[in-house]
Amino acid sequence: MPAVSASTVMKIRKGQLMSEFPSGKVLIGHKLKRLRASLKLSQADMASELGISSSYLNLLENNVRPVTVPVLFRLGQTYDVDLREIAEDDSARLIALLTEVFADPVLSGQSLTRRDIQQLASQHPTAAEALIHLHRSFDDMRNAAHHGGELQAESRAAAPVEQVRAFQERAENYFDEIEDAARDCRGQVDTAPGSLSFALIQMLTQRYGIETKIMPAAVMGGLLREFDPHRGRLLLSESLREPQRLFQTAVQIGLSGYRQQIDEVVARSGITDVESQTLLRTILASYFAGAVMMPYADFHHSAQSCRYDLEGLAARYTASFEQVCHRLTTMNRPSDRGIPFFFLRVDEAGYISKRLSGGGMEFARYGGACGRWVPHQAFRTPGMIVAQASVLEEGQKLLTIACTHQAPRTQPSHFGTPLYTIALGCDLKYAPQICHADILGSSRTPALTPIGLGCQVCEREGCQHRGSPPRGHRAQYDLSRRHSGLFSGVR
Repeated sequence: MPAVSASTVMKIRKGQLMSEFPSGKVLIGHKLKRLRASLKLSQADMASELGISSSYLNLLENNVRPVTVPVLFRLGQTYDVDLREIAEDDSARLIALLTEVFADPVLSGQSLTRRDIQQLASQHPTAAEALIHLHRSFDDMRNAAHHGGELQAESRAAAPVEQVRAFQERAENYFDEIEDAARDCRGQVDTAPGSLSFALIQMLTQRYGIETKIMPAAVMGGLLREFDPHRGRLLLSESLREPQRLFQTAVQIGLSGYRQQIDEVVARSGITDVESQTLLRTILASYFAGAVMMPYADFHHSAQSCRYDLEGLAARYTASFEQVCHRLTTMNRPSDRGIPFFFLRVDEAGYISKRLSGGGMEFARYGGACGRWVPHQAFRTPGMIVAQASVLEEGQKLLTIACTHQAPRTQPSHFGTPLYTIALGCDLKYAPQICHADILGSSRTPALTPIGLGCQVCEREGCQHRGSPPRGHRAQYDLSRRHSGLFSGVR
């Protein structure tokens, strides 16, 4: 077989980069400045190393010119940087959060247009981040005053869920230490005599002296898993289905046998309060369990081979729909990346109980509840996988796949069984790689549903699904007219 030349390899890599390069103009001025400052280079020195003029580099740094693929590729060749991270346009995240800030009634006198907000996010991202942080601090103070209390140090800190989610997103929800631990675990179990579940239960007993017992739901109450360290017993509720029992068994192995690796990630997270650390350990143990059930390389290859057939992957790995969707958000190993997905879990009341931004999608704190968006419409067809092509106000096009999921019932039957929608989404440009997008017809020109991140931060006019005016706007009523929606007319 003839050797592949270096120039050919460069062309292949450039082709791969172009396939993942964001559509439209991408401004990376603040990232270039930050990179140059970290390398302690002058503009002239960096321009010389990249083979461009100093004046052109100055235009790039000031977001007067968008970055091109050749320049981006030279950055990757010259410096040890993640091109996908550099190329990712993070202005959508800032726009969503800034829109929420300026929708606050206290700023109602400041008439910023959407274009103003977009320019602030794209041209002055550092100032935008500072403004968002300042508003959150003000919000904390306002809440403390409203409740008649003083602003203590703990009230200034972000809530545990927000802290942990922010760390997950900074790490792109990929943790190499945990992947290594899961690979070590899979290498030590023999799955030949039976299922992986049986092998993991044996591992718990033989290696860690922990006996696994399935307990009646009436005894477990609201608990699905409980570890009794004094008796060396792992108690699992009979309400759990097979994929969930397998998952909870693997969680216990992670906590019992790989705590050191979990604690290493917690230590480098920078999170210091006990509650947030405990939550992060819980999430990392769940990450470990998912990696044991669906080993990275094998799962990634399977996902690509079957074009991300979520039901097929669930059957192959004895996993639930939700577990498969979670695992797909972790396919971010720098040398072997998958599609950058975001994840969402919504209940029947529209409350988002789990969310993980990714692929340029950012949820505002009060965002996600848009009646037009398919995660909320999936309840109409329980158990069916549905897909939707949509477009946000800023023009970002999304593919979202959703399906309802029943949680294990731990309360009396007349209370009802909790039903959620699990949603997995990404940029629409990845639609040709995903089989569930085939129902949309042409991946080049699918019918797009205009959506928002929630009524409070969405300014679309004439929306029949609107449930409240945007923050900072008032509903407009007219005796001579009746709009299709109560809040269709706003000002």
